[in-house]
Amino acid sequence: MTDTSIQLALRESVVEVLEKMFFIEAITDLPADAASPEPALAVALEFDGDPPGVFRISLARAAAAQIAADFLGEDAASLTDPQVEEVVKELANMICGAVLSRIESSVTFRLSAPDLVASGTLEQPAGPLPRNTCTVETGSGLLTAGIDMETRTCSPTARSAS
Repeated sequence: MTDTSIQLALRESVVEVLEKMFFIEAITDLPADAASPEPALAVALEFDGDPPGVFRISLARAAAAQIAADFLGEDAASLTDPQVEEVVKELANMICGAVLSRIESSVTFRLSAPDLVASGTLEQPAGPLPRNTCTVETGSGLLTAGIDMETRTCSPTARSAS
């Protein structure tokens, strides 16, 4: 799987999950240097499978609150921080699952529970973003998703019957 195909799967998955599950039309046509100095909420999870890897999302707190409100059918101002964080964790699960299904549809993956990671900003997130990333505008702030997959050291071989 090439980085280009991973990038495409990531972008399609982010757009699809935001539209179908959160009723948000993501804007993908952003400048290459799109970033926001707003405080960000970041979530990461690991996955086991062939290949294993890590998935991470980082989004502006305003975007996180609006996404949670849209998902829960509530007013953003009435949501608590833990409610917003739980929805962002679920968003990470959904996007990661969608990406992995597009990349390796015949492989079974096990996803860890998403963890909230130390906040930073979208320009300077806490910890490195994965190599393959996608940034979209949600209408209330930027969301960046990224995935790193371990590189196979050798290609799978077919077993021959003896």
